[in-house]
Amino acid sequence: MLNNIIVRLVIYYTSWLLFLAGAFHFFPRVLVYVSQERDRFLFGSLYNTGIEVSGMIENIQEGIGRLGSQEGVSQLVDPTIAVPVVLALALAFGVTLPVTWVYRWTRSPKKYSQSFIHALLVTPIGIALVVFLVKGSIPLAFGLAGIVAAVRFRATIKEPMDAVYMLMAIGIGLAAGTQLTTVAYLASLIFVTIALAVWKSDFGAAPAVLSGWRIVSPEAVAQGAGAPGKPGATKKSRDAT
Repeated sequence: MLNNIIVRLVIYYTSWLLFLAGAFHFFPRVLVYVSQERDRFLFGSLYNTGIEVSGMIENIQEGIGRLGSQEGVSQLVDPTIAVPVVLALALAFGVTLPVTWVYRWTRSPKKYSQSFIHALLVTPIGIALVVFLVKGSIPLAFGLAGIVAAVRFRATIKEPMDAVYMLMAIGIGLAAGTQLTTVAYLASLIFVTIALAVWKSDFGAAPAVLSGWRIVSPEAVAQGAGAPGKPGATKKSRDAT
């Protein structure tokens, strides 16, 4: 039964939905931590725009100095920080996994790339971590953007659908990092459904043929092209007349 891709996807997404619902129901503090982290991202930057870079550097140095102390260790295991991070990373990986399945199932062997599969799987995790780093700090966000711009990536995406898959992976990572759990889950589910539907229907396999404002079937075009005296008649039929 698990060999059926539809059954596998339904079981997988249902399991994730039950897991998230159970976690929020039996551990309501998890939902509180997630809500606090989301509010910190959405509204924290409004109060941190006036922070100077020098003050940020001093805070970072002070935090590094406290890292080995008991206070620093307690901050590392603080559930208000650890729970949203762990949930975001697990969600980023979990809802991206079926996206990689669909890529494996629908791509032709000549265009299939294992390295691209690996990139799809780990990109949302990296994006979620970056979101946690720059959360509520505009100077840090600009600094990180400058660092990324200085790094030159040699890999190029040649296929348009590969770019769409990568864009989807980045979107899932952003949603997970900002604690938008529902958005990440629904985005993955809807993308997988549409991608499979487009692949199965073979949509757009042949270009449409128009005659004025009317859509003409390929069979009618073939019959008209083979008829003598028609503008689209073949050379063989014209010679026969």
